[in-house]
Amino acid sequence: METMKRNLGPVIGLYPTPVTVVGTESGGRANWMVIAHIGLIGRDSIMLSVRKTHYSNEAIMENKAASVNLIRSDMIKAADYAGMVSGKDEDKSDIFEYYHGTLKGAPLINNSPLSMECEVIDIYDTDTHSNYVLRVVNTYADEDVLDEAGNIDYEKVAPVLFEMPQGTYMSSGRSIGKCWDEGKGYEIKNR
Repeated sequence: METMKRNLGPVIGLYPTPVTVVGTESGGRANWMVIAHIGLIGRDSIMLSVRKTHYSNEAIMENKAASVNLIRSDMIKAADYAGMVSGKDEDKSDIFEYYHGTLKGAPLINNSPLSMECEVIDIYDTDTHSNYVLRVVNTYADEDVLDEAGNIDYEKVAPVLFEMPQGTYMSSGRSIGKCWDEGKGYEIKNR
């Protein structure tokens, strides 16, 4: 039986993505912006896609650094607010309590279950966005989100997800299988 498919045009269908609060610093003042357009580049780098009109671009370029902080559901109101107002118009430094790791210009959120200090290693510009390729320098995780071996357990992190085009926050789910195990014994039909 053939399934009917509708062509949606050039819609990016890779949502949902984790919601992150990106920390920057300029003039000794922390600033926060919400970015869910993120990606992995290999196993050694990540990418942030930031609209060129964002105030934080200047701070990222000034310090060649930023923090990337995952949020849990109890942080949605503060994170959403941080994404609704510009640091150009309002001092957002007090939205989150924060600390500093080893990188200048990359404040880390205290109650984020997982935060990464990152340095800018490359930039790819499009017409509307600056896409920062970042090398993770340090990752800080709450003890209660680690498994017995000290690895990150994302069921415990429970990061908030962002979905387009409806623009909704979603909760991450539970584990439904183990990679490189589920496919054992699979047989291709009609062979």
